[in-house]
Amino acid sequence: MKQMTGRGTMAALTALPFSVALAVELVLFAVLRDRLPDPLATHFAGTVPDGFTGRTGFAVLSAGLTVGVGALFVLAGTRRATFARWSVAIGYGTVGLVGSALVSVLLVNADATDAAADVRMPVWHQIAALLVGVVLGLVGWLVTRHLTLPDSLSGQGGADTGRLDLAEGEVAGWTRTVSSRPLALLGSALTVLGCALAVPVGRPVGVPLAVLGLLMVNFSRVTVTVGPRGLGVSSAALPRPRLRVPLADMSGASSRPISPLGDFGGWGWRIRPGATGIILRSGEALVVKRANGREVAVTVDDSATAAALLNSLIPRSVRPAGTAPDVPPTGTTPTDASTRP
Repeated sequence: MKQMTGRGTMAALTALPFSVALAVELVLFAVLRDRLPDPLATHFAGTVPDGFTGRTGFAVLSAGLTVGVGALFVLAGTRRATFARWSVAIGYGTVGLVGSALVSVLLVNADATDAAADVRMPVWHQIAALLVGVVLGLVGWLVTRHLTLPDSLSGQGGADTGRLDLAEGEVAGWTRTVSSRPLALLGSALTVLGCALAVPVGRPVGVPLAVLGLLMVNFSRVTVTVGPRGLGVSSAALPRPRLRVPLADMSGASSRPISPLGDFGGWGWRIRPGATGIILRSGEALVVKRANGREVAVTVDDSATAAALLNSLIPRSVRPAGTAPDVPPTGTTPTDASTRP
């Protein structure tokens, strides 16, 4: 049976060719930088150049074009299923055509250090770019044909979590680890790209890219714990930074579907008015409402059990002054709430 594909998967699928194209453009520019004229011949009437752009300006504009167009198709590809299929196919075709054209501009300008006006764009380069666009468009369409998409890629509704039936003095805990493979792969790619560009392009460009990549890798896998100490979320790789919300600071918990783009504007550690999110994918999330009205959302499996456990533990944290907290009897073993019915 095919598994339903959510917005996170569709966004990663749509962004993949644009990420590859961006990496190819930046690496090729870094390799050919000293062999390129300044300005470059960037627009052609047939095979003859009729437009020129500065070397650095071309690198910035080509990267911005790839990122900007990719972002538009990612947003379009996370809407209704029928439109998402066409968005992926057209996006793949567009990046194939535009990316190939940008690569051709760099290749034909290489070694033309004296006069960019002497550069010529061979017809076969233009035909090749068109063919690459058509082939990648077909690839995008075929990929989506093997995915099962719901009518709407944004989830609606939520689970009725209720409470767990805990006896007086009984202690329970719950833990899950959630990861994002697209975030880990993208972070790894940015780290490698930053290291590769540090020498030919410069540290001001390479080092921030590498640091950003390492941060993304660090946040691509987190451990979520729920228990008498409240909610805790920390990176599975490093102990810091981490998020902790004590029971005394909670007014309730629930489980509901989360759309990364629609609800938080993206993936990772997100902050928006009224809410904080650790968003690694689309789908079910544990949502905790704090005493000040803000919400904390964490995308994780079995979030209904975690919410039910918190709803059972929160009343225990509100006690009259001088009342001793619940202490498990001697010999009592903490219970894993995930194993309870």
